Amino acid sequence: MLLIAVTLPLMAQHDGRQPERRKHTDITELVGDLSASQKRKVDAISRDSRERVDALRARQRAVRDSIGTYMHLEGDQSKVLYPLFDREARLQASISREMYATKLRIDEVLTREQRAELRKATAKDKK
Repeated sequence: MLLIAVTLPLMAQHDGRQPERRKHTDITELVGDLSASQKRKVDAISRDSRERVDALRARQRAVRDSIGTYMHLEGDQSKVLYPLFDREARLQASISREMYATKLRIDEVLTREQRAELRKATAKDKK
C-alpha cells in the first residue's frame, strides 16, 4: 500500500507533460508606488533568486527522474532510493529557504505600506 502511495504521485510527475505552474506576477505590478530605485533593487533580487531557484528545480527534476527509474525496477532498490528521497527533500528545503530569503530581501526594500499592499495582493492570488 505504501508503495502505491509513493508510486502514483511519481507516475503523475512523469507523464511527459510539464506540471501546471502558477504564473508569478511581478511585484512591480502588485505594488503601485515603487520608486525607480526600489524597482531596480526588487528586479535584481527577483532575477537572482529566480536563477538560483531554477537551478535547484533542475537538480530536483533530475533526482525525481532517477527516483522514477528506480521505482520501476524489480526488487528492493531501497539502498539507492532512500538517499535519493533524502536528496530530493533537501533540494525542496533549499528551494523553500531561497524563496523565504528572497521575501525577506524584498521586504527590506519596501516600506511598511508597500509590504501591506503586497500581502493584500498576494492573498487574493491564493484564493
